Parts: sequence; C-alpha cells; structure tokens
Amino acid sequence: MSELWELRVRLLLSIQRALLGEVTPNIRAVTARIDTQTIVLRWIIDGEISDRFRRDLGMVGTEVVADFATHQIAEEFIRCDASEAMDEFYLDDVAYARKE
Repeated sequence: MSELWELRVRLLLSIQRALLGEVTPNIRAVTARIDTQTIVLRWIIDGEISDRFRRDLGMVGTEVVADFATHQIAEEFIRCDASEAMDEFYLDDVAYARKE
C-alpha cells in the first residue's frame, strides 16, 4: 500500500472514532482530505452554524489531529440545507453522511 493510501485509511478511522457520540441531526456529512502535511475536514451542515457549534465540532478536529503528530488541520464549515445537493462540497473521502 502507498503511504498516502495508509494516511487516508488512518484519517477515516480517526474521524469516525472522534465522531462517536458527537453526531447531531444537522450534520449532513463530514468529508476529508489529507496529504503529507495537512488534514482538511469539511463539515457540511444543515441550517445555521453557530460559534458554539463550530467550537464543539472543533473538539472533534482536535482529537483527529492528535492522531497525526506531523500534520496541521484546517476545518471548513459549509452550510448546505437539506433541499440542496451537497456533492460539489465533497473532498476526497467521506467519513460520515447521514441518510437522506
């Protein structure tokens, strides 16, 4: 397996572990991208994204980046209500997607 493939697998497992007990009904999807230095987590949210909600989800990101000692993390919060298609917002990997 290539190093990038292994990183992607580790990242997905890390996100899924960090999401345990943290998924709320307004989270439509969590997508991710990783390279040798950076992790990008993109949260696709149904409805308003409050500062408190960003902080709560940021704790998930903190748990994820703790699993990757040499990486930086960037988190993106996208509002995409249920009536809208969200495929255009997906990054390389989907760690979570709610049933719609």
